[in-house]
Amino acid sequence: MKIRAIVITLIFLLPGCLSSDDDGPVFNGKDLEKMEVHKFTLEDQNQSSYSLTDDEGKVVVLAFVYTRCDDVCLLIANNLKNVKSYLTTEELSKVSFVSVTIDWRHDSPDVLKNWSENKGLDWPHLTGWGDQISETYEEYDIVPYDDETYQEIHLQPVYILDTNLKGRVVWSEYDWPVDLFLEDLRTVIDLR
Repeated sequence: MKIRAIVITLIFLLPGCLSSDDDGPVFNGKDLEKMEVHKFTLEDQNQSSYSLTDDEGKVVVLAFVYTRCDDVCLLIANNLKNVKSYLTTEELSKVSFVSVTIDWRHDSPDVLKNWSENKGLDWPHLTGWGDQISETYEEYDIVPYDDETYQEIHLQPVYILDTNLKGRVVWSEYDWPVDLFLEDLRTVIDLR
């Protein structure tokens, strides 16, 4: 009888003992499992240097768009604008939004500035020349825009990085549900 009581007790206790908080959160987008990311330095629409490390300590929403795109990029930009509008003041103080152009030959700081102002997008939009922008594209698996070979349908990922600038989740579809993305973003904001 004693053995049966011990076995029954173990059956109830072991699942709780074996489960681990290290499993991490469950995301709606693709879980990147604390992926190391490239910490670039590029130029923003105000012709100032911007480094990803400037936002260490904040959750970073990192998107890749370009100004001549009149479909996918507009959806992404508007979705991000909507996400930002749903955040509380406290949440906004913990989050940075950043966009990097995939059309560096065309999207100069002036072009990015006009585009972001016209669209009502109030976060840094980045561009660059040479190795920095090329490395950024390579490290984030971005296909840069090319007039001759660029696909009609293209996907630009949107990353959510944690406060240590580790990749936590990525959304690769262009028309992702704002509510599910917002849920992922809030999950990352609440990570300790």
